[in-house]
Amino acid sequence: MLYLALSLAPVAFLFTLVYLGDKYEREPLRYLIITYILGIFIAAPVILLGIYLSDLLGVDSTSTSISELLIYAFLVVGISEEGMKYLILRYYNYPHKEFDEPYDGIMYGVAISLGFASIENVLYVFMSQEPLTTGLMRMFTAVPAHAMFGVLMGYFAGKAKFLTPNKSLARQERLKGLGVAILFHGTYDFFLFLGVSWLVPFAIICLVLGISLALKAIRLHADQSPFRDLPPSDTI
Repeated sequence: MLYLALSLAPVAFLFTLVYLGDKYEREPLRYLIITYILGIFIAAPVILLGIYLSDLLGVDSTSTSISELLIYAFLVVGISEEGMKYLILRYYNYPHKEFDEPYDGIMYGVAISLGFASIENVLYVFMSQEPLTTGLMRMFTAVPAHAMFGVLMGYFAGKAKFLTPNKSLARQERLKGLGVAILFHGTYDFFLFLGVSWLVPFAIICLVLGISLALKAIRLHADQSPFRDLPPSDTI
């Protein structure tokens, strides 16, 4: 139970933090829970797609070539994980009636990402020979990273739906969000995959930069809410 709590505590904390950031019209919790569960369910197709792309491109995380690790980080891990998250956000959340303000893109993007991060974190912690150390390290690195990827992707989804004048530009904004998520995910993983201790700080720099942009995105979309002049909603 301790290791399970350790795995899920950062997920619960970050989910609550982003949820409370939606100050004017909070999403129904039941819908957020469904979205979170869908994030868990994409783990299997992510693994299968990752294996397929890895075999297709002839690369994996044990490669010694820098170019192969770049390909693996961006075109295998980045595309498989962020691509699956994008499909849920685009085809389940985006058309839904509850997606009714720019901030909702962030909220749903985070719910999907933290769903995926939950199952990933549980697996990493329980399969580790040092579960306590692994759980503590991932609490401050991998889990916040997934949340950050979700915020950035969701920011552009919210911008596409409510702040973009036509469908063509909206499509570009949505794909830009996917691209930014892949960029940060791939860069973060790449420096870790290199397995060189003095390069690890570059992964941390990427994480800190991404989090700072994510916090800015949260503030921007919160301020752009059409519900600002209405009493806060705590819909269940």
